[in-house]
Amino acid sequence: MDYRDYQLASYKHLSTCQSILDSISIFTAAKDPNALIIKDLKVSSVLSNVFYLSGYTLEGIINYAIYKHFKWKLPSVQETDHSFSNKCDLSFFPNCQRKTGGTYNYCISLHQFQRNIQVLTKALPSSGIPLIDRSVAIDPTVLKLFMAWTVEVRYHKVAANYSTVPINLANVTKFVDATDLVYNGLMKLVG
Repeated sequence: MDYRDYQLASYKHLSTCQSILDSISIFTAAKDPNALIIKDLKVSSVLSNVFYLSGYTLEGIINYAIYKHFKWKLPSVQETDHSFSNKCDLSFFPNCQRKTGGTYNYCISLHQFQRNIQVLTKALPSSGIPLIDRSVAIDPTVLKLFMAWTVEVRYHKVAANYSTVPINLANVTKFVDATDLVYNGLMKLVG
């Protein structure tokens, strides 16, 4: 996999999330129960999936930004480049051995973007990007959803709450809006 694939997937997921939320908002505003294609019982399922895809959007753009910022040069991210990994303390696989002993602290394959974002926080501390620049205020709901996201979200029941935050239109919209800020901020910064 080429590292640029992370950016492409991230863009695709973000666009999908925004389109779904726009559609739900438009049809909900119509106040015509027949106008909303997604009936009430399924809206919560759709919102859970939007939350799930938003997490993958964040994961993708964070991974892309790390590879781009630290100048990844190999054809596949699954290869080992100790020169790259020594700069950012990150490898694709967990337990990747350093040449000097020990392992790198961060890895891509475990989907722990909440940890991996720390690589960018250290490299870009004054970026002005939410979740990366510690001086940028974050809505507590967004932060809780960010910390609660895991790949296992796809297996949760439709009405499941993540952390103490209910998955509803308002909260998922806040999360997608924050995701958009992170995505666009990183694209402006690292290209």
